[in-house]
Amino acid sequence: MSVTKIAGAALAASFAWYAAASAADLTDPAGLAQCFVKATADTPVVQQKAKPGPYKIAFSNSYYGNNWRTEMLNIVKAYVAQPDVKKYIAKFDTQNSGNDVAQQVAQIRQMILAGYDAIVVNGATPSGLNSVINQAVSQGIVVVAFDNTVTTDKAVNINESQYEMGRQWAEFLAKETGGKGKILMVHGLAGTLVDNDQADGAMAVFKKFPDLSIVSVFGNWDVGVNQKVTADALATNADIAGVWGTEGATGALQAFLQLNAKLVPMTSESDNGFMIEAVKRHVPSLVIGQSPALVAPAIRAAIAILAGQPVPLNANIPLNPVKTSEMKVDVDYFPNQPNSFITDISIPQCDVAIPVNAVVNPVDVK
Repeated sequence: MSVTKIAGAALAASFAWYAAASAADLTDPAGLAQCFVKATADTPVVQQKAKPGPYKIAFSNSYYGNNWRTEMLNIVKAYVAQPDVKKYIAKFDTQNSGNDVAQQVAQIRQMILAGYDAIVVNGATPSGLNSVINQAVSQGIVVVAFDNTVTTDKAVNINESQYEMGRQWAEFLAKETGGKGKILMVHGLAGTLVDNDQADGAMAVFKKFPDLSIVSVFGNWDVGVNQKVTADALATNADIAGVWGTEGATGALQAFLQLNAKLVPMTSESDNGFMIEAVKRHVPSLVIGQSPALVAPAIRAAIAILAGQPVPLNANIPLNPVKTSEMKVDVDYFPNQPNSFITDISIPQCDVAIPVNAVVNPVDVK
């Protein structure tokens, strides 16, 4: 790979979708440009000589113990079963390492030995996989990392911009509050790259408004922790004007309801429970999620590179923000699914459309 500077009923519904699904041409240059946006203006582009398909593709996943990862793994099954995706794939295999770096390294080594054309990675570590990834690329294997990306420049990295996510949330709150008052920032997990990037994006906006003050707490991306730290903050800050929330913000909203506090504009990732309550209570909100469907454009990037098409070495997938007034039932939120359901299971800019039945009732299609 070279780098150049060139610019029951539910199951039946799932089966019907597998038979009828049709995506855009995965290697169409216009579609690729819409899906994969350069992280920066000078991001190099990866392009190699086209290799005849169909291709053998392996997916090396690390952690799989939460809702997001479960949905992601179900989306993988749904996506590779689509006829216009499946035609590019001779063999597809998924391995889970349980967030064990050594185990993931060993699994990738086996994928190299098995002669896969491409390996898609959701890494257990940013740098700990670099050596084995470099080994794979040196043997002509395309490697695409997504979500938890990697630091080697031999792999293509696909993600959604956490900085931009945090910035858009902050812009929404600044507008809703008129640039005045106290903002409660309910961060994720302290010290993580994702949390730092989201907060940096937010503070780039908030610092422009001298009449805004910030109260920061950490909710660890957990609904229960969000609820506790928000309730604690409300006990000493009765004049909160807005809540900058991320994953787990359902808990922050629950704290307001529990304390009968005045509801204020809020932000969140795409938690079903948050959106259900925001619509029901008419809470002004902006929801932007890290989509578990990111795995699909990662697979598409691998196929495109194998087919000889250029893809940015570091690419951002477009965000899909939605406000309370725009939320549609069974499209943006799902009253018949658990509060913990992650709702952004499709990415229209990348021609990724996954029906909810395929996520909650996955069907293995050979």
